[in-house]
Amino acid sequence: MRFAIILVILLAVFSGTLSAGTASYDTLTIYDLQYVPDPATNDQSPYFGDTVVVKGMVMHYPRDLYVGARWATYIVDKDSFPNPWSGFFIIQHDTVTDAAINTLFSFVEPGMECYFTGVVDEYVGFSQIFLLTNPVIPIEIISTGNPIPDPVKLTTADLTDDANAEQWESMWVALDNVKIVSNAVSSNRASITDDSDGLTYLDDYFMWFRGRFDNNAYSWPGPGTLMNVKGFMRQTAANQHGINPRDDNDLEQLSSPPSISTVRRNPGVPNPRGTVKVSAVITDNIAVSEAILNYSVDWNDFIPLPMTISVGDTFTATIPNQSDGSFVRYFISAKDNDDDETTAPGDTANSMYYYVIRASGLTIKDVQYTWGYRDDASGFRGYEASVEGIVTANNAQFFNSYYLQQEEEEKWSGIWISDPYHTDFQIGDKVRVTGLVQETFGVTRIQVSDSANGAALISQGHTIDPIVVTTGEITTGGENAEAYESVLIRVENLTVTNPFPDSPGNFGEFTVSDGSGPLRVDDNNVNTRRDAFNGNYDSTFVQGDHIDAIVAIHYYSFGNYKILPRDNNDIIGHTDIGDEPLIPAAFTLRQNYPNPFNPQTSIEYSIQNGGEYTLTVYNVLGQQIARLAEGMHYPGSHRILWNGLDQHGKPVSSGIYFYRLQGKDLQLSKKMILMR
Repeated sequence: MRFAIILVILLAVFSGTLSAGTASYDTLTIYDLQYVPDPATNDQSPYFGDTVVVKGMVMHYPRDLYVGARWATYIVDKDSFPNPWSGFFIIQHDTVTDAAINTLFSFVEPGMECYFTGVVDEYVGFSQIFLLTNPVIPIEIISTGNPIPDPVKLTTADLTDDANAEQWESMWVALDNVKIVSNAVSSNRASITDDSDGLTYLDDYFMWFRGRFDNNAYSWPGPGTLMNVKGFMRQTAANQHGINPRDDNDLEQLSSPPSISTVRRNPGVPNPRGTVKVSAVITDNIAVSEAILNYSVDWNDFIPLPMTISVGDTFTATIPNQSDGSFVRYFISAKDNDDDETTAPGDTANSMYYYVIRASGLTIKDVQYTWGYRDDASGFRGYEASVEGIVTANNAQFFNSYYLQQEEEEKWSGIWISDPYHTDFQIGDKVRVTGLVQETFGVTRIQVSDSANGAALISQGHTIDPIVVTTGEITTGGENAEAYESVLIRVENLTVTNPFPDSPGNFGEFTVSDGSGPLRVDDNNVNTRRDAFNGNYDSTFVQGDHIDAIVAIHYYSFGNYKILPRDNNDIIGHTDIGDEPLIPAAFTLRQNYPNPFNPQTSIEYSIQNGGEYTLTVYNVLGQQIARLAEGMHYPGSHRILWNGLDQHGKPVSSGIYFYRLQGKDLQLSKKMILMR
C-alpha cells in the first residue's frame, strides 16, 4: 500500500519533473563515482563537485543512521555487487522545507532501486552525494521489493590498509570469526582482528547503537569475544576503517569470556617505598575460574600473580615495591568455566598499564612517554600527578590553558595544562602543577582543579628555545608526531600547500610543507575562546605563499596532528607570491573566477589598511545569502572560496548573485553567476 501511494505521488505530481530533472545531468554508475586508480595517493571521487544522477538499491531506511535531522542511506549497484567499488552513500541535508520533502527521500525503503540526483562530495575521505533540494530533483523509483544481497565476505586484513580498503567503501560486508581486541576505542568503537592478523573497527554509525551508547545502555562485547559481524564499511579516521552494523542482529556472538572493568592501582603514582595494589571488577555469565595479574619490571618476563576476591566481583593482587627508576608494566587475564579467556587491556601488543618509579617525583616525559606502545594514552591517566616545567605558551594565548616544557628533554618534553585558576603565568616562568592526568580527544593534559594548591610559581626568567623539526616527521603518520605533542617546535622554509584543506568547509586551518610532507596549521579557536592566532578564515595564506618559519605548539585534534602558533608573531617571514606587494597601494575587489561557476568560485580582494571587514553574498533581491569572511583583516591580499551554499549549508539555485566587501569607509561590489 505504501509503495502504491508513492507511485501515485510520483505519477500525479512529479511526472514531468522526473524526466526533466534526470535528463539534465549525466547518469553514472556507482563504479564511475567510486573508482580511483591509485587510492594510496588520492581517494577523492573523480566527479567531486559535479551534479550527477546515479542508480542504486537502498539498503536500509533513511532514518537509521546517526546524521542528526538529516536523511541518509547506503546504496549498492545490484548489477555489480559484490564486486569492489559498488557501494555509495546518499545524504540529504535539508529535511524540513517543502522542497526538501518533495525529493521523496523520506519514503524510500530497503530493496528499492532508485535514481538519485545530487552533488558529489567528500567528508573526511568518504565519498557521498548530497541530494539536490534547490532545484528539487525527486528520487525516481525504478523497482521495489528487490532482495537485499548477502554481504561480501572479507577479512580484517582487507580493511587494515587505507589504499586496499578504499574499494570496499560503503559496501555491505561480513567478517567471520573475528575477535574483539579492545571494546573501548575512542568514539564508541571496538577494534577487531581475525586469523589474517589485520585490524579494523566496529563503529556506531547506526542509530540503534549510537542511541544506546549515548544513554550508557550498551557496550561492545569484551576483549577476547569471538563474533561474526555484518555491516557497512566506512572510513572513521585517517587510515582507519570501521564496520557499521545496523543493530545487534548483525552481530553473532560465538563466545562469552569474562568481563574485566574498573582496573585501578593504589597508589596511582608509586614510589620505591611501597607496594602497588591492583584491583579489577571481573564478571562472567557463569563463573570466573581464574584471574591473574601479570607484571614485568624493566622489560623482563611477566610474572603471574593470582588475584583473589576482596569484595563482591572485585579481584586484587599486589605488585612488590621496586627500586627508583624502575619501569613496571602489567595486564590482567581471566578465564571462565568454558576456558574462554580475556585480557585487560584487550590489545596487549599495543596497549599496556604501566608506571615509572620516581623517588624525586615524576617528570613531564614520565607522564607523556608511551614506551613504544601504539596506544598513546599516558600510563598515569586517571591519577593525580605533579610535574614541573617552563611555561612556553600562556593563558593570554590559549583560553584557560598554558603549556609546560621540560628543559633537559626534546621529545616527550611538553604537556598541556588546563587551568582556569592560575592565569598570570608568563612565558619563561618555572611552574609546578598538580592535577588529574587526562586524555582529551587524543591529547594528554593535566587538569588543575585546586585553585589554591594546584599550581605554584617556582622562578622566572627561563628560556626554552623551540625545537627545529621537519613538517613530515610531525604530521599525521609522521615518525615523531606523538613524541612532539605539546612541545614548542619550529618548522622552516615553508610553502603553503593548501589554504583550505577542509573545503568546502573552513575551520581556519591551512597546510604548509618544507618538502618533507604537508602539516596542518590551526588556531584552536572555538567561538568564545578568542585565542591569539586567527588561522586562515580570510585567505591571509594563499597557496604557494612562502613562510620563513613558524613557531608553534604541536597538537592533535579531529584525526590530525597539527601546529598551533601562539600568536601572529609566530608566523615569521610570510611572503605573498601574488603580483601585488604584501601591503597593496589600494583596496581592490577582483572579479570572481571562474565566472559563471559550478560548484565553487574563488574571490580575491586586497586590504590596504588593517581593520574589521566583511565579505558577503546577496541575491538579486538584496537578501543576504552567505557571509564568507568577517572580522579583523591584516593588510595584504586575501582569497576565499564560495561553494554555492547559503549560510545554512544548503545549495542555492542557479542565478545572479552579488558579493560585497565592506569596512570602514569602504564598500565594493561585483556580480557573479552560478549555473547548476
